[in-house]
Amino acid sequence: MGGSVLDWRVYGRGPSLDTFWDEEGNLGRAAASADDIAAAQARLGIELPPWLRSLYARYDGGAVRMARAASLHSEDWIDADWLVPRARLLPLAQWFSLAQLRQREDYRDDAFAALAADDSRLIAIAVGEDNGTLCLDYSAGGEPRIVLTDQRQRLREYPDHAAFLAELVEIQYWNPALQARHDPRQRLRCDPRPPSLDTFWRGPGYWAEAAAPADEAALAAAEARLGLRLPALLRALYLRQDGGSTAFEWAPLRRQPSRHLYDWESVVPDGTVLALADLRTLADWAGDFQGRDALYGFVRNYAGCERLLILASHNIEWLLCLDYRERGPQQEPEVVYFEYFGELVANYRARDFHRFFADLRRGELE
Repeated sequence: MGGSVLDWRVYGRGPSLDTFWDEEGNLGRAAASADDIAAAQARLGIELPPWLRSLYARYDGGAVRMARAASLHSEDWIDADWLVPRARLLPLAQWFSLAQLRQREDYRDDAFAALAADDSRLIAIAVGEDNGTLCLDYSAGGEPRIVLTDQRQRLREYPDHAAFLAELVEIQYWNPALQARHDPRQRLRCDPRPPSLDTFWRGPGYWAEAAAPADEAALAAAEARLGLRLPALLRALYLRQDGGSTAFEWAPLRRQPSRHLYDWESVVPDGTVLALADLRTLADWAGDFQGRDALYGFVRNYAGCERLLILASHNIEWLLCLDYRERGPQQEPEVVYFEYFGELVANYRARDFHRFFADLRRGELE
């Protein structure tokens, strides 16, 4: 099936309780114990409905695979609404009532009057960056209704979990590697030869008219600005050309890959490596592009994001990064290709830049 990177597509609908969690995104996360559930119920004065007990018996909060729904105002999937903000449920210990939020933030007493007469009965279980809040509404007694708010009005409301789950979908930008997981017939024809310093670059990036090389002074300035030491092989590439276009976009996901596309990942987004002057960390990107609130969100959820250096990207959805988090800013970094849809997911990782460079191949979809 064809497509372009500008297409949003639906890759799943209507999860069950068994398929609700993103299993890969929750590796290492523990289940909620009976004591955890009892403590949350006592603290908030509520009783968890059976469906939430079932979910939290698997994980005590965490990443959700299908988290969005068709927009109420548009037929375009790019406008899909988040029903589970940031695609994750809070751990039980972090659940809170809007009454507690009002008291903690010193809001006026009627701040949430439009949401519920008694805001102690609205329990937040997922929170986004722009006040999007998924709540359990215990106002009517019995099993709680599920309410999505922006902390000013009710945006969506569901009588039970079945109605809520039925609207959930997983949508992402189309890309070849993602599509391959849903269309196993797709194949990739690769040139078996890895790149060299002479063959890696194929022209300037969209920002430049000519493919000019960097010099040692530019490299030193970039390293000083970033507070990181670039790998020697990457420095050698910049001395050949200061960023630009490459045909070497593909990397294998296993030691002996087949020609099936699901064994490969397109790890250089848009086939373009950033120029030295445009290199920045993930923390820089969040601060420059989305402002302080987004930076706070990134730092809170991805400790060490100031040591993820972006080499290539398609917006924020796909990122090729040098990862200095484990070894430090002056040591040889790992190379990681991330997808970001509510959280960072590492789809490819190489132990160093030499391994990454040796993995790269030119390829065409069959």
